[in-house]
Amino acid sequence: MKLVPSSFLLPLCLGAAVFAAGCKPGQAPDPEPPAPVRPRAPAPASAPKPATPPASVPQPGPPPAAVSPRESNDAAYTREMTQTLNDFLGDYIRQNKRIPKDTDEMLRLKIITSVPPVPGGGKWVIDQQTGKISAR
Repeated sequence: MKLVPSSFLLPLCLGAAVFAAGCKPGQAPDPEPPAPVRPRAPAPASAPKPATPPASVPQPGPPPAAVSPRESNDAAYTREMTQTLNDFLGDYIRQNKRIPKDTDEMLRLKIITSVPPVPGGGKWVIDQQTGKISAR
């Protein structure tokens, strides 16, 4: 006969005792009583709509100036490219301790691999005072 370690017997005995306390021989445990059912409240009646519009309704005026999707995309593109080029320009200034004359100098030193086009045919200009690049 093999002996079982006591560290295994204690949890086994406790589990059996808990199980035995909850069940009586020949009797199933009591089921949970059903939750009480509340009657539904009737839906509120909808309020009648006013015959006249409220005074805060804006008066018709000229339509706002429409921005074409192309103009919106061009502006977003220019902002993104400006940010990217300024990041590269900042790297150039930190490495060389000076502001480049133009984007061609950044190309020659392989800081950037190409200069992105500016929508509308403009060009990228580096401000020698601020060290920032912008589309003009």
